[in-house]
Amino acid sequence: MAAEHAAVLRREYRVLATTDVNVAIQYLHKAAPALVVGDIDSLGDAAVNLCRAARSARIPTTVLMTTSNEASVPDVLHAGCDAVLLKPFAANLLYARIGRLLRTRGEQLRLRARQAETTSPFPGRQEPLASTNRIWPGTDCPTCNHQGAVSFEFSSHRRAWYACLACKHVWIGKRQE
Repeated sequence: MAAEHAAVLRREYRVLATTDVNVAIQYLHKAAPALVVGDIDSLGDAAVNLCRAARSARIPTTVLMTTSNEASVPDVLHAGCDAVLLKPFAANLLYARIGRLLRTRGEQLRLRARQAETTSPFPGRQEPLASTNRIWPGTDCPTCNHQGAVSFEFSSHRRAWYACLACKHVWIGKRQE
């Protein structure tokens, strides 16, 4: 499936593919790509390492992860993953999400270039350039009552997926705007 998506994406983007996480992490440090797409199901625990490596770059690389197991999402969110797509998903949703993340990333880079680094509210901290995740400070985890759930994917116009990074619980709830 990755080969099919890569062929379509090559029409508009430069695409490099590897099955070795160590090679991907080395490439992150050498080339500073704008976006990395990974599959948690095939990467396993290495998905967390990939997210951390992307976040630690001087200019953070945006990371989109896919998975069929929603229980694996809190670990990559905590490691700095910027977007998650739950399988199965339509190919056009993947392409639209990639386009949205890259557009937002470009806008944020242009904005940062206009602002002085000293005006950052988080000096020395790398904030994401593009993300579809959103923290909801007033939303409590139904398992541990920890405040600050993270919405990471929409299941419909009315429902969304949420994760608690404290206890790693994942649930579907009412979509917030």
